[in-house]
Amino acid sequence: MIPWVFFLKEDEQLLIEGLTTRWTIDGPRVYVTPPLHWVTRRKGTLLGPMDYARVRDTLTGDLKMVRGPTLLFLKASEEVLETLSAITLKKGEYVRLLDGRTGVIRVERGEQTVYLGPTEKALEAPGQRRMVCEAVNIGEDLAVVLRDRATGGLQLVTEPQAFVPAPNEEIVEVSRRVRLEDHETVVIKDKDGRFSLRRGTDEERSFFLPPFSELVSMRWSTGVLKNERGLEVTHLDTRPKFMWFQMTARTQDNVELLIDITFFWQIVDVEKMIRTTDDAPGDTCSHARSAIIQAVSQTTLEEFLAKFNGIVRDAVMGRLDAFYAERGVVLHAVEVRSVSCKDAATQNTLAEIIQETTDRLNRLQKQESENEVKLKQLSGEMEAESLRGRLLEMQREHVKAEGQMAGEAEALRVNGFLDGLNPSLSAEDKVELFRLLRKQEALDKLSRGTAQLYFTPADVNLSIETHGGNGHGKSR
Repeated sequence: MIPWVFFLKEDEQLLIEGLTTRWTIDGPRVYVTPPLHWVTRRKGTLLGPMDYARVRDTLTGDLKMVRGPTLLFLKASEEVLETLSAITLKKGEYVRLLDGRTGVIRVERGEQTVYLGPTEKALEAPGQRRMVCEAVNIGEDLAVVLRDRATGGLQLVTEPQAFVPAPNEEIVEVSRRVRLEDHETVVIKDKDGRFSLRRGTDEERSFFLPPFSELVSMRWSTGVLKNERGLEVTHLDTRPKFMWFQMTARTQDNVELLIDITFFWQIVDVEKMIRTTDDAPGDTCSHARSAIIQAVSQTTLEEFLAKFNGIVRDAVMGRLDAFYAERGVVLHAVEVRSVSCKDAATQNTLAEIIQETTDRLNRLQKQESENEVKLKQLSGEMEAESLRGRLLEMQREHVKAEGQMAGEAEALRVNGFLDGLNPSLSAEDKVELFRLLRKQEALDKLSRGTAQLYFTPADVNLSIETHGGNGHGKSR
């Protein structure tokens, strides 16, 4: 009943409600309220340069957007539903906006600042919890698979660009270029479920998958037991490669063995493999296991240990078996890496046998080595004796030659001496004279040395005479 005086600042507003009407008074001002009215003081809404507010008229339900920068004073029948910030788009970014009243989608791309309309909302990027999407940089390695929302059709976009979809388009996936090496092959399944092959030896060895197509993925058995399908394969390697496998088998004398095997195998016909199996290693090992178990069961432990490689090789590769060829697989070699008894006691006995065999082989090897050393020694001695005999023979020949030369020289000297004597001397006198001179030469040589020479009386013409008993003798 009593009027009130209100002093309003620049950012204040009065909401005045009468019995049938409502209105607002904006500051700054002084206002005196009339009797029988209710007054509410409220602040204006400050909107920054990037802010805007969604405002609804409570009488008509109309919506409007008020952009900043401004100080927003509402009318008596208006209310602020929410205060929003403008979406800033950089180059290469875009946002999809849905009008809730008409269902129309529009796309805004950067660089710009985007404000929503009264009935619009920003759509989240597919698979992401964010409104702003990045354009897809289509280039050498990336392409985009698009779906047309109007027709439902798919198309592949490969033209290099920073791609932003149109309002009626949806990016189904970003496709990467498939690049194949010379030894690689991939299987492609089209929209009708038909298979086609692409090889690294083809002229077009790098490509994008067409729409509605996919690379066939196979799960291969892994581990030495090949009991888990843990390897996912899309690119088939057609080079020869090794594969390890472990299995158990029982011999004819009921000994259970643990056998480690190495397969050297190769995929040679991918088309056959795809038609018959999705697990080439698992099928190969399973079939080989059956053949090996059958072969081992027909031999004793001793026989198997003596020729296990040959038994396993003959069981897997020695018979006419179309199983591997039907799956496009070739086995180049099969080898046993190790054999052990599954039972510990039997394995200990087998280890002792192997140790004894090893010791025996070592002893034989040692004896062979010793024999080889002795043979080498005897051969060396024989060769040395042979060389020594040849040396003696050469020495004998040399001595003989020297003696012959010395004899010939002596004969010439003697002949020259005899020829130089007086011809009146007889031959006996000449010989006696030569002998006398030789004795003189010998005595001369002995007199110059320390040797002792003993002559018999006949050699020196010496006689001894004895006179009386005085002990004195006479010699000549």
